[in-house]
Amino acid sequence: MPSLKTRLAAGVAALIGAVSVCASSPSPALAAGPHLEISYDTAGEIDNSGRLVGAYAYNWGDEPASDVTMTFDASGLRDVDISVPDWIEYCGLDGQIVTCRLPGLAAEHTEWLHVFELKSKQQARPGPAGAVKGTMRGFGPDGTEYTGGGELDVTIVASGPDLVASTADINSADDPVGGGDVRPVTAAIFNDGDTPTGDWYVQVSVPTGAGIVEQYSDCEYRDWWPGEHPAGYVYGPNVVTCRAPADLELEAGEGLAFVDDAGESLFHVAFGKNLRGPDQTGGAVEVGLVEDLESERASSKLSRKGASGKSFADAVAGLKPVTRAALREGNTDNNWADFAIWTKPNKQDFAVTAEPVSGSIGEIVEIPYTVINNGPADGGAGWTFRAPTGTVLVSDGADDRPWCYFVDDDGRPVKELPEVRCSTEGEFPAKASGYQGVSATMKLRIISTPGDDGTLRVRPFPENSEANPANDEVKLVVTVGSGGSGGDGGGLPVTGANPALVGGIGGGVVAIGAALVLFARRRRVVVVSE
Repeated sequence: MPSLKTRLAAGVAALIGAVSVCASSPSPALAAGPHLEISYDTAGEIDNSGRLVGAYAYNWGDEPASDVTMTFDASGLRDVDISVPDWIEYCGLDGQIVTCRLPGLAAEHTEWLHVFELKSKQQARPGPAGAVKGTMRGFGPDGTEYTGGGELDVTIVASGPDLVASTADINSADDPVGGGDVRPVTAAIFNDGDTPTGDWYVQVSVPTGAGIVEQYSDCEYRDWWPGEHPAGYVYGPNVVTCRAPADLELEAGEGLAFVDDAGESLFHVAFGKNLRGPDQTGGAVEVGLVEDLESERASSKLSRKGASGKSFADAVAGLKPVTRAALREGNTDNNWADFAIWTKPNKQDFAVTAEPVSGSIGEIVEIPYTVINNGPADGGAGWTFRAPTGTVLVSDGADDRPWCYFVDDDGRPVKELPEVRCSTEGEFPAKASGYQGVSATMKLRIISTPGDDGTLRVRPFPENSEANPANDEVKLVVTVGSGGSGGDGGGLPVTGANPALVGGIGGGVVAIGAALVLFARRRRVVVVSE
């Protein structure tokens, strides 16, 4: 069955194109005055993913109807909820009754509109569920009231399994975590559908600066920043994916809390000295069917098996299935549950370098530069080029080398600018992660004798977490000479000494992209209740 979002999108498109349509079927002989009837655009089969229902309001009469209302009474349905989405502004819900209002309905005319959504309750028994009774009222030109109607027979169909993830926050703002801390993941999963799950998996994700402690031999682990790291720095595993044992199906209404009888969690998170803060970040717990798992896998070079001899199958075998005290809606959105993490203050140290260059008037030269985070905290940063007087910064086309944005105040691309902002648009780990920062070039056209007011400045996020502001800015040194572009040594810092030039981006950019895709998906937090 198509998802509710898919059906909703299609319905909205249809509504735009067909808010007012003529009846496509032959009309009966015209009745005197308004003649009102209702029909529906669905056969009435529903499950717990929900079905949006549209209604046709007919006036088969020879006179218009004004002040038209359509009332839909669902009080006779079993195991079915009726609701009105917020965007349907012309309908309202009162208990099990929906009322929709139309300003009028012309003679020999039909209006089509979305009116309500039907959804079966969790574990509802498939089969006939009763009827929605529709009533339509309107007034003729002489003030006489006219009525009509039409019923929608509703049938509940099997929904299948509906896996739901639930989790609590790792900690609170009053109890922040930092380097050396370890906290449990309090998570649970449930089957809110009406059939057993079959093979399923669970996945736990944590941010940069954190790592999953347990190394189950039958689980798959992913690291955003693989490799060896200095003592005290934690760079993963960031994601663990564990398949449930083949014989551990969850029946309808059944679930598992990942905490044993002794109160010990199956998963813990360790935090490193590189954890950025103070901040509120987070992770997630996901559950799904194994058949849907392949599309979620990372590239092989970022994946590995757990290193310990203990297996997830052994760990989960000791858990006792539980039943839900109160069941929620069945849909794929609740396969994810986020948990929040509050972190302690920690400092980052961003540094920039820029090599001096020389060229002729009219020439375009390239300025080599670097941006690196010396740590200890992972962080985020952007950087800004300000061209010296007598020069202008030049775009490198679609690449823009590759993090800088040549756009005007209206967001339109331009070829040259006196000032350009750049950013990785994501996290910027400390060099202890193995990420060697940004090493690139910026193009600059010499118009006349350059001044000494050009700068390259890094902007740490947040600025108050910067440990060494002295190396955040360097001058852009451009001279006019006969030797073309080039030069020896590093750029001249505004204050302090130059850090060493660090080259190469390596695989870090790939990992940044992967981390951004993961943590773009943010969902509501559901606290586990006993």
